[in-house]
Amino acid sequence: MTIPTKSAITFDLWRTLIFEDGKTDVSARRRELRAEYGVDYLKRVGESVETSLFYDVFNALSEDITAGHDNGLDKHYGEWIQIGLKRIDPELPDRLGMVGIVEVGSAVDRAFIDSPPTLLEGSIDILAAIRKRGLGVGLVTNTGLTSGTTFRHWFELIGLSGYFHHIAYSNELGIAKPERLIFDVTLRTLGSIPERALHVGDNLHTDVAGAAAIGMSTVWVDNGDEPQQKVTSKPDFTTKSVLEMPRVIDEWLGTLND
Repeated sequence: MTIPTKSAITFDLWRTLIFEDGKTDVSARRRELRAEYGVDYLKRVGESVETSLFYDVFNALSEDITAGHDNGLDKHYGEWIQIGLKRIDPELPDRLGMVGIVEVGSAVDRAFIDSPPTLLEGSIDILAAIRKRGLGVGLVTNTGLTSGTTFRHWFELIGLSGYFHHIAYSNELGIAKPERLIFDVTLRTLGSIPERALHVGDNLHTDVAGAAAIGMSTVWVDNGDEPQQKVTSKPDFTTKSVLEMPRVIDEWLGTLND
């Protein structure tokens, strides 16, 4: 089969390529470490903050970030850290200064490295096979309280970094799926157009509806664990896992005009 030029596949990250232990929504251990590391740094610079307060504030912040994603909203990682610190004490960011805020962000990031999610076994082989077919490969991810810098570092550690031609992190762009701009930026960088692009993700609202709204074809990864999802757009294809993508890609390519 001849592959049309400028064709691309973009992937979601969470619950599509990576999963928390037991496929839970959040990592309890990472939340504990986030508070522990953050408070340890604050104590070193003379700020006394209860671990339970840091834990509660940053967990609530994480939930606020996720809620904003449904409306395509996000902020830069450092801004979120500053917001969290202000919720602990409105004057705390001023006392810490920019260096201190960055250090708290590094402490929160460290929790991700020390208690990471799990990459779906076999997914790297799928990404490698897609690249070999001459398709552009992108990652479009709504991030939470983990910086793009730390994701890049972790991708290096697990051998994932070389398989994407472009990665769009919502907390680096300040926008999130389903906002069309995050898809537009990715496709322009990949040298593709929506009519020749396929997006793969687990969320019917942010992934499927978001990508479909700009004219991309869509794949819903139905993990079977989110029956409450808002259904605002029907996917073109449905799979149980990205490991089924070779079959889906064959079908999708057959629908494109050369």
